[in-house]
Amino acid sequence: MNPGPAVPLLAGRRVRGPESARIWIDDQPYINFVGSSYLAMQALDELRAAGRAAIELGHPWSQLRSGAHGGSDPVFDEVAAAGAEFFGQETSVFVPTGYFCGLAAVAALRLHFDAIFIDELGHYSLFDAARLSGCPTIPFAHADADALRDALRGHMPASRRPLVLTDGVFATTGRIPPLAEYARIATEAGGRLFVDEAHAYGVVGQNGRGAAEYCGVTDALHAGTLGKGFCAQGGLLPCTREFAARVRSLPPVRGAGAGAPVSALVGAAALRYARAHPQRREHLLAISRRLKDGLRGLGLEIVDGPAPIAAFAIGRHADMLALQAALLDDGLHVALSSYIGSGPEGMIRCATFADHSLGDIDRLIEALRGRL
Repeated sequence: MNPGPAVPLLAGRRVRGPESARIWIDDQPYINFVGSSYLAMQALDELRAAGRAAIELGHPWSQLRSGAHGGSDPVFDEVAAAGAEFFGQETSVFVPTGYFCGLAAVAALRLHFDAIFIDELGHYSLFDAARLSGCPTIPFAHADADALRDALRGHMPASRRPLVLTDGVFATTGRIPPLAEYARIATEAGGRLFVDEAHAYGVVGQNGRGAAEYCGVTDALHAGTLGKGFCAQGGLLPCTREFAARVRSLPPVRGAGAGAPVSALVGAAALRYARAHPQRREHLLAISRRLKDGLRGLGLEIVDGPAPIAAFAIGRHADMLALQAALLDDGLHVALSSYIGSGPEGMIRCATFADHSLGDIDRLIEALRGRL
């Protein structure tokens, strides 16, 4: 059992600033490695201007879903079009929160599968989607293609079709599962793969389209939040127009409001900015590699891959809590995570952001060198 939330170090302290390379704790600046807004775009003029324009144009704070009644809404059409352009799809479906993405996709695919196979460390939202589908759900060992194949053999008659659910990047460790093998296994069994790209959208893959792109998987359905890499709000499911129409007609989407027009317009601006400035993603990849190489040089075991996440465990929970406190004394803010996949003692999780400098990365490595 995990030791509990990794926040007691900051209990009673005031934290402000977006998740980026700098935050303020009790009005003191710290170099920050905590969070998931990897492209660090919250303070960009382009995003702020989109939010101001939405307000100045009189858009409401929340909106009903016009599409449920056969109409359209230019605000939500704009973010859907920006998503389609970024991901190279016919269209996309915007939802108020990324947590809805798995629910919407599984509901829309329901006629095409008979059982669900899910990574044992999959996100809560995927397990909720599986449960609400009413189908038999079989977990398989984390990031293990052989375990998936064995699970299908043991639980799937030849006439039945599987749906495989997995994260594209696992939030705590940054691990990318063998998606190409998953897709091949699912296809051979007459089924489908769905990837939750929450921690991959915007930052992983040649065009920032996620772990499926990175792994060369072109036939998997994927979706994810805009609230991490893109530093916006809401979720996006890129797909064909036919599939989008089905998604919008079913309860997870039709039964919820469309979301906030302000969020939709900021999300559209974020998608356009990220597409026009690939150097931001390239810098993020470079500093992520530098951090991982530096941590490995200290003898730490770090998951390999392009995700802007590096996590490690040393000793017991108390040892890592002491390390977290010592780093904070040095002006460095890292997380002691008790999230999915962190293990019984937790893990030190370090995120990199696109506004980190090489000096920021080296400062963390040197601080750790003196304390490990």
